[in-house]
Amino acid sequence: MTHLARIVSCINSLNLQLRLKREDMKKSKHFPPGGLLHRGGGLPDEHFGFYQEGKEFRVPGFLATSVSDEVANGFMVRARAREENAVLWRVFLDERGATQPRYQCMHVNFVEKSNVEGEEEFLFAPYSPFTVRKVIRGNGSTTRPHVIELEAGLDSLDYAEDLPLAPWI
Repeated sequence: MTHLARIVSCINSLNLQLRLKREDMKKSKHFPPGGLLHRGGGLPDEHFGFYQEGKEFRVPGFLATSVSDEVANGFMVRARAREENAVLWRVFLDERGATQPRYQCMHVNFVEKSNVEGEEEFLFAPYSPFTVRKVIRGNGSTTRPHVIELEAGLDSLDYAEDLPLAPWI
């Protein structure tokens, strides 16, 4: 089996686990409060400069986020334990998507079954586009992490295919 076939098979398998029910989204059942999602982790110094306010980019792999900032903080603490600089990502969806389907992000899925209790995971598809809203440089500790705010694009087709790829997220 070629590498590409394995990758496609893996993506298809993961896709089967994803469940996004548009009817539920219309009823706001699975729309994050205020359109805000969280992600915690580590960010090497050499990649910090990539994130500049107003920059559009794509994420080359799946991007897991959570409604829970506590879950994000847990992932950030784990990254810090590996001696990585702590970072909190805030990902904003268009708030109008809570009640208007045309403003719902087309490349994110609510994951019905997660391995992390209470995670309420939203998973972005590979090559999803984002725009950097705001960058706050902390000192990389868990008490003063870097904070990077992103705006999720509504539809990947509205963005150039050759946007730069995030080196780390």
